[in-house]
Amino acid sequence: MNERLYPLPRSAYSWNQETVLQWEDCDIYGHVNNVAYLKYFDTALNMALIDYGALDLSQEATDPIGLVVKNGAEFFSEINFPTRLWVGARVEKVGRTSLTWGFGLFSAGEELCAARGTYVHVYVDRQTRRPIELTDKLLACAKALAAPDDN
Repeated sequence: MNERLYPLPRSAYSWNQETVLQWEDCDIYGHVNNVAYLKYFDTALNMALIDYGALDLSQEATDPIGLVVKNGAEFFSEINFPTRLWVGARVEKVGRTSLTWGFGLFSAGEELCAARGTYVHVYVDRQTRRPIELTDKLLACAKALAAPDDN
């Protein structure tokens, strides 16, 4: 069984983006629904890839795409509407054909994340959907977003 994660500070994330909590992301209990966290993480991942030139969304693109083969989240504190959100992203592990991404979601003004997320992306050829080795662009992105050794 894996060790439980603990909340990390904002400084643990190499890339970040501020956004606003959407009312529709809250559940009957008045806090962010667990499914919504994954939406924020997924958006952050794709925006980070775009920012580092590792994801081309044009119709002519031939670069590989990342398919999520595993994801999850651990929660430490509630986030309630209304608030601004801060989402951080980093690369926690580099494989031959995959990247393991780590995320933190923060409520406005908080130094420690309310939740941490993990995605494993396997990069595949756009046409065949078969795994391929990471490209130089993906490796450069991974290097720029490498996580410090803090678990």
